[in-house]
Amino acid sequence: MKKKYFVLFLALAVSLIIAVGNVSAADKVVKWKMQVTHPFGNAGANTAFFWAEAMEKMTNGRLKVEIFPPNAMCPTSQILQFLEKGVFDAAITYGGFYTGMIPETDLEIGLPLGHQTWDEVWDAMWKRGLGDVIQEAYSEHGIKWYPCAADCYYHFNTTTPITKLEDLKGKKIRAVGVYGKYVQSLGASVTTVHPAEMFMAMKLGTIDGAIYGATGLQDIKLHEVVKYYTLPTAAQISLSLVINKKSIENLPPEIRSVVEIGSRYIVSDLSNEYITHCKNSLNKSIAMGSTQISWLPEQELKKMRTLVRPIWDELAAKSPRMKKGVDILKQQMRDLGRSMD
Repeated sequence: MKKKYFVLFLALAVSLIIAVGNVSAADKVVKWKMQVTHPFGNAGANTAFFWAEAMEKMTNGRLKVEIFPPNAMCPTSQILQFLEKGVFDAAITYGGFYTGMIPETDLEIGLPLGHQTWDEVWDAMWKRGLGDVIQEAYSEHGIKWYPCAADCYYHFNTTTPITKLEDLKGKKIRAVGVYGKYVQSLGASVTTVHPAEMFMAMKLGTIDGAIYGATGLQDIKLHEVVKYYTLPTAAQISLSLVINKKSIENLPPEIRSVVEIGSRYIVSDLSNEYITHCKNSLNKSIAMGSTQISWLPEQELKKMRTLVRPIWDELAAKSPRMKKGVDILKQQMRDLGRSMD
């Protein structure tokens, strides 16, 4: 069955490319604007550049996407508001910035102690219906949404090893969004520090660690101050490709099909690229002798699930739609043998 669907998609993709390629060169080139959340050179920003390049190739040069750095057209915290208004056409961003506007973004970024791998995210989004729940929320703001992987390792970067809950007591940990609540539930104190300031904050001892992706070990040189990286991951986290629906609707039909259908599969490919980058960053840091892995045993993870469970229940209580999303995730965790009930 999977082979059948793959062949159908391949045939569709080829037909779309041929259709676009047969369009006269005189046809108008569409130019889009896209803003990113992460600085250029970061793996998150690279996702945007790879997507834009794929769109240009698949449309035979008829859709060109100009990418702007963080805060160029609006503050990062207001990307969805400006996108909804049509100030620009698309963005690669992190849903955790917008939980006040769209609570369901908490479900997309990766709940603490939830998904451990990208195939688990894929299963939840595309097979179990979580993606439909999240898209319903985005549609109320005129936005088309696609999930794409960020770090497959997203946990404690610390100066001392974390192998049991007691190791977190008295520690000051940088975390954002729902992961701030995660840190507090485990007994540490949470603080907010901008990624650009984390290196110096750890070097000076202002903070004892941070919940941050393993890509940061090399991308922003955290390996020079991070002695221990905690595994298993708190979650396989996700970024978002978000596109203004009116921008899509205004495209010529043959280009619109490429964007609407092709984006899901392009970001899936880009997800593997990001995951590989994350693994390489951790492995390189270990090989350099600057960072070690600090493992949490299953006994400690069971304790942590009990402590973190109220965070999931708090999210579910926000609305019927949030409850539906959390229920999907809870059933998946039961099926995987990591119950959050």
